[in-house]
Amino acid sequence: MHRRAGSIRNAVKHEESDMDTTASLLAEFIDGIGFDDIPDGIVKQAKLVLLDSIGCALAGRHTDKGKIALSCGNSGGSPPESTMFGAGQKVSAPLAAFVNGELLNALDYDALCGPTGHVTPYVLSAPLAVAEWKNVGGKDLILAIVLAHEIAQRVCAGLVIPGRLSTKRSKEGLPLQLPIHGYGVHVFGGVAGVAKVLGLNTEKIRHAFGIGGAMCPIPTLMQFVETVPSSMSKFTPSGWVSQAEVMAALLAEKGYTGAENVFDGEFAFWKGFAADGWNPKVVVNGLGRSWFISDAIHFKRYPCCGAMHGALDIFRAIIDRFDIQPGHIRKIRVRLNLLAELALWKNRHIENHIDAQFSAAYVFAVAAHRIEIGHLWQAEDTYHAPEIVAFMKRINVDTPASLPQENNRPLVEIIVRDHDTKQDKRYTERDVWPVQNRMDEQELFEKFKNNAASVLTPEKIDLALNTILSLEGLNDVACLMEFVSTRDQSRRSRTLSGDAEIGGSRGR
Repeated sequence: MHRRAGSIRNAVKHEESDMDTTASLLAEFIDGIGFDDIPDGIVKQAKLVLLDSIGCALAGRHTDKGKIALSCGNSGGSPPESTMFGAGQKVSAPLAAFVNGELLNALDYDALCGPTGHVTPYVLSAPLAVAEWKNVGGKDLILAIVLAHEIAQRVCAGLVIPGRLSTKRSKEGLPLQLPIHGYGVHVFGGVAGVAKVLGLNTEKIRHAFGIGGAMCPIPTLMQFVETVPSSMSKFTPSGWVSQAEVMAALLAEKGYTGAENVFDGEFAFWKGFAADGWNPKVVVNGLGRSWFISDAIHFKRYPCCGAMHGALDIFRAIIDRFDIQPGHIRKIRVRLNLLAELALWKNRHIENHIDAQFSAAYVFAVAAHRIEIGHLWQAEDTYHAPEIVAFMKRINVDTPASLPQENNRPLVEIIVRDHDTKQDKRYTERDVWPVQNRMDEQELFEKFKNNAASVLTPEKIDLALNTILSLEGLNDVACLMEFVSTRDQSRRSRTLSGDAEIGGSRGR
C-alpha cells in the first residue's frame, strides 16, 4: 500500500478547476499521498491519538455500552481477522471495527478534534482493523489515521450547518447551534483510511465514498442532547459507522459501485444529510499543504463532555491547593458555555453511565469527592452513591444565556464555610491562576496506563506504549494488536530484539 505515486502534487494540482468533482480531488489525493508526505509533527500527533484511543477503548470495557458491544462480538461465527480491544480472540474486520468503535466512545473519554468534536471514534477503528487483518506496517497505519481524520474534518467543514436544527435558549431566544448536527458524516474519513490500507485506486475510492455516503445514518445529534434519560446510541453509534466504512471500501474493492459524485450537485450528500448548503472549496483547498489534525486535537483529562473540562481544571486546582473537602463546601457556582443549557447537561437524575458523562452537576460532585479519574466516574456505585446525589444540590451551573448580564462573573466559585469563624470564604480561578488546561505527553502516557491497568498486564501495557511510540518502525500492525489483547505474546522476544517487528527510526 505504501507508495508515492508521484507524490501528492499530482493529486492537488487541479484543486481550482471546476472540471473536477470534490470526490475526484479527494480520491486522487488519497491515492497519491505517501508516508513521506506527512510532516513529522502530524506523524507524532497520529501516534498519540492512537495511544489515547486504545486506552479509552480498554477502559470502555467497564461500561454497559462496551459490554454489550463485546457480547455481540463474542457471539461467534466470524473469521479470526482482527482484534477486539482487550479480548482474547479475533473476529472479522468489520465486526472488530464495530466493537472497537463502540468501546472507543463508551466513556466519552476520547480526544476532541476541533471544531466539530468527536471524530476519532468514527474514523480510527476501521482502518486499524483492516491494517491488522492485512498485516500492513506501522507507516501505513499512521498514514491511514492521518487521512481518516483529515478527510473527515474537511468534509465536515464543507457542510453549511442547518439553522433549523438549532435550539432557542433564554428569554431573549438566544440560539444554540452545534458545530455539526450528526457525526455520521465522518464515514468519509474512515472510508479514506480503509481505502488507503487496501491500496484502492482513485476510481475505486470514488465509489467507496459513494457507498459510504449511502450507508451514512441520519443526523441525530440534537435529538440525543435534548433527551433524558440518554441512550447508548449517543450522537450516532460510532461502531456502526466504523463497520460501514470497512464494508464500503471492501465492496468498492470487489467492484461494487456507488455514486461517483457523492458530494456535489443539487441532490448530493449534503442535502440528504439535512445541511443548508455545501462549500466544496473549503474541502479541497490546501490539500497536502495545510492539515486539520495539526493543532486541532484536544486530549481529555476527564471522562465527560469536553465543555466542562476547563472549569474542572480550575475546580480541582482550587480544592487541591487549599485542601477543601466535600464537607467544607457550602455551594459551588460554575459558569459553562451554552451546551450546559441543553437537557443532558442540566439533568440531575443519573440513570446510566451515559447520563453521567453529560450532567454538569454530577461531574463536579464526583470531582469534589476526588473519585479516581477514569471509568469509576461512571460506575453505577458512584452515580447512585447517596453522598454524590446529595452533593449535587450544592452545585449551581450558569451560562451566558441564563445570566446574560453577568458575563464577568468567575468561571468557578467555591463557597466554603469556615469552621472556626462560621464565615463564608470564596475561592475562584484568581486564587490558582494560571491553570494548565492541556495534557502534556507524560500525562497522556499515565492516562493510557491507568485506562489499560484493569485489562492488560503491566508488561503488555509497556509493550503497547513503546510499540505505538515507535510505530513507524513496525513491520506488522498485528504485532501491536497482540499487546492490546489478552492473548499470549508469542512474538514478544523477537519484537523486543528489534530484528523483526520494530525498527528504531522513522526511516525517511
